[in-house]
Amino acid sequence: MIFNRISSAIETYSHLPRYKKIVCVFYKYGFGEMLKLVGLQSSLKIKDDEVPQAESSIQKKSAAVRFRLALEELGPTFVKFGQILSSRRDLVDEALFQELHKLQTKVPPFPGKEAVKIVEEQLGRPIDELFREFDETPIASASLAQVHRAVARGGAVLAIKIQRPGIAEVIEQDLAILVDVAHFLEKHVETIAALNPVGVVEEFSKTICIEQNFTQEARNMERFANQFRDNRTIRVPVVYRELSTEKVLTIEYISGYAVDDPGALRKHQIDPVKLADRLAKLIYQQIFQFGFFHADPHPGNMTALKGDVIALYDYGMMGKLTPAFREKIASMIMGLNEKDNRLVARSLLGMSDETVVANTEKLEGDVEMFTEENVNGPLKDLRIGVILNRLLEVLMKHKLRMKAEFYLGIKALSQVEAIGVMLSPDLNFIKIGKPYATEMLGKKWGFHDLLHNASAALEVTVDTLKTMPYDFHELYQKIRSGKYSIPIVHKIDPISYESLHQTLNHITNRIAHAMVLSSLLILSGLLFVSNVPPRWHDIPVFAIVCVGIAGFAWLRQKWTIHKHGGL
Repeated sequence: MIFNRISSAIETYSHLPRYKKIVCVFYKYGFGEMLKLVGLQSSLKIKDDEVPQAESSIQKKSAAVRFRLALEELGPTFVKFGQILSSRRDLVDEALFQELHKLQTKVPPFPGKEAVKIVEEQLGRPIDELFREFDETPIASASLAQVHRAVARGGAVLAIKIQRPGIAEVIEQDLAILVDVAHFLEKHVETIAALNPVGVVEEFSKTICIEQNFTQEARNMERFANQFRDNRTIRVPVVYRELSTEKVLTIEYISGYAVDDPGALRKHQIDPVKLADRLAKLIYQQIFQFGFFHADPHPGNMTALKGDVIALYDYGMMGKLTPAFREKIASMIMGLNEKDNRLVARSLLGMSDETVVANTEKLEGDVEMFTEENVNGPLKDLRIGVILNRLLEVLMKHKLRMKAEFYLGIKALSQVEAIGVMLSPDLNFIKIGKPYATEMLGKKWGFHDLLHNASAALEVTVDTLKTMPYDFHELYQKIRSGKYSIPIVHKIDPISYESLHQTLNHITNRIAHAMVLSSLLILSGLLFVSNVPPRWHDIPVFAIVCVGIAGFAWLRQKWTIHKHGGL
């Protein structure tokens, strides 16, 4: 225990310069009062003259804008955190949501010579032996990596994704700091504690750690390509495993046209309306048929090819949905199509962590009111992204926290719908999803699925019937012999537990201190009546020392109790 505390203290001390940098950046963008309020500045012992003051031009900007600028200045980890936070509509309001969507994805590239060095170290051979050509000028640069164009020895054109040097160490340090800050806020700021900051940071940590592992991204690409191997409307780049590692990913180079420019697409004989329809069907196929989907399908991660074909890039962030969760999404889509408020409410409840609500009728009533205000227009005018994000406000009123998969699903559906509407303003996104939802729900009652479920249930029932008599006999024998015990587990809220823990510590310390003080006084009395040398004015010196120590301990205890209310 003590070694863990020492290790934690050393780690915190080593992160102190980064802590101060973060605090100073937030001061610079006008969040000084908030930092003082939660006591973070005083906890880090940062003096007022060490932090910059926000300029008047910055102070005039909204809090959402200033927060976004602060994240951009703090670098890749915080930019990525902001991007992922933008998908959590239960945590951010509309203004912050819009600003976080503006976070820069392009950052200054690192030198091409450094990129060559990383590739050679990772692949273990000189660059000239690996490729016929290697362009040291990157064609794309993002927070975690940059991409270079190359030509293989056999003539194939390649795109090489190279992780930024030292980024893993930066992210590791920033994640440790984010965890510390999340624990601090959860403990000291009640309004933020209700949003589960520790859980949000843990979820983010898992996501960004997976994105750093290019071997996992290669697996994602191969799995995704296998899902759509017979689909001619989508193209997934080929992965070159022999030229890839955890920090270098080599794939087929695919060049196309921007999907968010309908005019340019028409010039190249690509039909924007057909492309929008294919994009919508593609995301529904990913979610309902496979439960494995691209969780970040923004325009920068896709391109349009001749023949109205879609190519997707960047498979670092992928979503996974269980069959049961997909059924809930399908039910929600059906509920929106049929304007069935109760079905929508039950579906949302099934996708939450709680799965129950204090007042189900109130929830259904709020969903019905929401439907009347937002869903009663023509189906083609409804936007599923807007509807789902507004529905989250209803769920927050009932203290429902949705599962992480739900937010990734909303993110993917919203991004694809936004692109689709841009390409085809009359796109009926919800209607396109109905056949996929119907098929998903139909499978639930299909003959083979019912037979499989019945067989599994029968197998479990038979096993239970076989073991039940022996279990009851064993239980009876334990009760009869008096050897049966009932384990009791008491769960305490972490915040309340911490307060209780501190109180018990104070009580224990006071009792221990009083016992030591009493022992010293008793020892002093015994020494006073003894003739133990050395003596001063016929009084044993050891008795005087004991009385002095006891007096000091008594004064210290009285002062501590008076000033702090505890030791």
